[in-house]
Amino acid sequence: MAAAELVERVLARLGAMDEARSQWLGTWRELSGYFMPRRAGFQGPASGAGDENIYDSTPRNALELLASAMGGLLTNPALPWFDIRLGAGSEGDGQQVRDYLEKCRQAMISVFNSEDTGFQAHAHEIYLDLALFGIGVMYVEADEASVVRFSTRPLGEVFVSESAGGVVDTVLRKYELTARQAFQEWGQDCSGELKARFRDRPEDKVEIVHAVFPRQDRDPMGFGSANFPFASLYLETRAGHLLEESGYLEMPYMAPRWSKAAGEVYGRGPGLTALSDTRVLNAMARTALMASEKMADPPLMVPDDGFLGPVRSGPGGLSYYRAGSTDRIEALPISADLGAAERMMEQRRASIRRIFMADQLAPDSGPAMSATEALIRQSEKVRVLGPVLGRMQTEFLCPLVKRVFRIMLRAGRLPEPPAGVEAGDMTVVYSSPLARAQRQYEAQGLMQAMDYLSPFMARGDELGVVDNFDTDRIARHAAELFGMPADHVRPVEAVAELRLSRAAGQAGGRP
Repeated sequence: MAAAELVERVLARLGAMDEARSQWLGTWRELSGYFMPRRAGFQGPASGAGDENIYDSTPRNALELLASAMGGLLTNPALPWFDIRLGAGSEGDGQQVRDYLEKCRQAMISVFNSEDTGFQAHAHEIYLDLALFGIGVMYVEADEASVVRFSTRPLGEVFVSESAGGVVDTVLRKYELTARQAFQEWGQDCSGELKARFRDRPEDKVEIVHAVFPRQDRDPMGFGSANFPFASLYLETRAGHLLEESGYLEMPYMAPRWSKAAGEVYGRGPGLTALSDTRVLNAMARTALMASEKMADPPLMVPDDGFLGPVRSGPGGLSYYRAGSTDRIEALPISADLGAAERMMEQRRASIRRIFMADQLAPDSGPAMSATEALIRQSEKVRVLGPVLGRMQTEFLCPLVKRVFRIMLRAGRLPEPPAGVEAGDMTVVYSSPLARAQRQYEAQGLMQAMDYLSPFMARGDELGVVDNFDTDRIARHAAELFGMPADHVRPVEAVAELRLSRAAGQAGGRP
């Protein structure tokens, strides 16, 4: 396909996606104005902080707490939040394979926690976007210096589209660079117009479009970026010029949604649910502030003919009136129940905190409790995030880990796999606190069953109750439920050899 025709098609698609997204822009601008005035790129340039019209900080604080809680529950840098294992049907459970998988996991954790890659900072930004707008976008690209580089893109510059299966497989990003930056990036591949602007006005803004979408006309067995599963195009929109054409082996953009209705592409988050309460709280706080100002500095009633000169109502001010006159300056009576206004505002604040799950995620401040009770309460708290976890695993965490794993594998930053193990055999198992809490009910069911049957297994299990269970499978399943690292569990072959050795030793020691 000719470059001009390709550019025309991409720009036409951008126009259609812009029109489809336009119905969300008004809501996003309002949400951004109340919660993050300078965050999402929807607001124009402002001389101040952008929050001059915000009269109560409760919504912003609730949003920050939820985003921080998601970071601690999903991608906590102090805890192992994922594990790499072989998929079902893959061969090899030996110690060599386990050591290889653990080395890969440790190498990936070092990349996620590195300051150079910036993952933790950008992860917090995507959690903010998710909780507020219902969708966030992270770009994951290979980097020579840091292996991988992460960046959360402002929602105002991103357009997304789904496949027939409901997966975001097309992302168009429209952003601006200076002419100097664009020339540094693409050099002689720039259009003549951009070169002229770089020469004469290097700080002029240039609009760039980055389009990533599945290739339909590629050869799966071919070589080169033209046959990669995803196409990557950089365009100059003003000149209609193709700057760069390449491709990706995996989708570089992760676009998780908090939740969404059937038929929608862009998600809905707690911010949209709390928008009505936020509007009312902001209006009530502004009205209460005005009432307080009137009570502290009420309007004055002054007779029109009994005073000489201007009335000065400030501290130490002198106002003159004619001698013998009975007229005086009096304050206009103001009657406002600020206590009732505060109670109404507190109801709205509590509603906003509940919407952002502050009551579910806040630490317990009651009396001391046992470890079991604390575990049960923690499971109950994070259960409310269960549906979100499922979507986050599918649309963010799983593609993220696989993308990083394959970038590191291609860059030679992972150890060589043992014989019989391929990159496609890997599967990701999430061991974050939230993922473990979701599996606590299964673990509790296992413990309850054992507790119930324990009286029947007394006296050395005379009734043979244990014969009904595959104890090895139960033990391995319990280790998996509680997030035990895979290299801490012996391989099946090693367990069999240990038992044979023990049996031989016992047989040899008999008199």
